[in-house]
Amino acid sequence: PLLRMMKGGQVRRPDLIKPYIPPPPVHQDDIPPDYPALVSLLSGLFGLLLKNKMASWMAIFACAASLARIKKSEFDLKQITAASTFAVMGLAMNYGQYGRQQREFNLFG
Repeated sequence: PLLRMMKGGQVRRPDLIKPYIPPPPVHQDDIPPDYPALVSLLSGLFGLLLKNKMASWMAIFACAASLARIKKSEFDLKQITAASTFAVMGLAMNYGQYGRQQREFNLFG
């Protein structure tokens, strides 16, 4: 075998060749949670309801991070849609109202 390798021939050992066996499919309940998507959803909701600009921007960046690292097997359209909707609507509520005025909350009218 060593002489064949020196002359440029290939040495193969058919006893070590194993056929490829694809990994078993992962069940939907066994997929680890996508933490950037969860952060995006929660901070987007926080930014939308409390009109917090920092939380809305954090939701946008966390949503982008979640989309960048998603795998085809972990693709959940409902979660991505909800997270991106809250992130975009939070920014729209914070920056989209041009003529709004800051008012104090008056409990008695």
